Amino acid sequence: MNEAEDHRVRVAAERRARMRLRLLQAVLDTCATQTEGGLPALDEVAARATVSKATFYKYFTSVEEAVDEVGRNQVDEMIHTLMALFDGPETPFFRMTVAIQLFLLRGVLTPAWAAFASRPDTLAYDNILLRGITTHLEASREAGILHFTDAEAAATIAIGTLREAMGHLARRNGDIRREYVEEVEVMILRAIGMELDAARKAVRDAVVFIRGIGPDRLAWWRDPWTAGSGGEASRRPALLKPA
Repeated sequence: MNEAEDHRVRVAAERRARMRLRLLQAVLDTCATQTEGGLPALDEVAARATVSKATFYKYFTSVEEAVDEVGRNQVDEMIHTLMALFDGPETPFFRMTVAIQLFLLRGVLTPAWAAFASRPDTLAYDNILLRGITTHLEASREAGILHFTDAEAAATIAIGTLREAMGHLARRNGDIRREYVEEVEVMILRAIGMELDAARKAVRDAVVFIRGIGPDRLAWWRDPWTAGSGGEASRRPALLKPA
């Protein structure tokens, strides 16, 4: 391949990447403005992207496939944000409790984001969240903090409960009590072998940590239960950025 041909191939690949991102952005924007659950209509997605339906089908086999990809992208972005929060000697157990609480709080603040996270293929597929949760569970068991026999079963309980809670947050459109959010995590910890008082203390410690670092370290952070913390911008998922 000569230099001219190589340039054409590179330009074509960049053009396809930009179009794919444009379509994903349209899916994200459409879902963020829906008042009810379910998949967005292809007509609306195509209109937002200012493309034909035929163009959409050159990149995705269905709207559901595009929605699943957006959901995975959103969750992966959240996970990388979480990984950047910890720069000290925090234990795997503490990191896990903070991560679960942050997922729930993000869902309260941004119901559309919660809707993406609650899709079956978003949290359940083999991603760094599943691997990270499993690793932290095993380390917590070895430290004598949690008590269970099978790590895969424990991860299923943790992620399955988290996914169901995210769906509930999306359906309630952020109208949720603080007690619900904290109790969900307490019940997860109880289900994987922690005593009630210890589970409640662990969640309180995670909440205190989040409230301390949230304003400075998390671009999306608002206290969901403080007057004036809402606003339309805080209730929409972060937009995908062009490469």
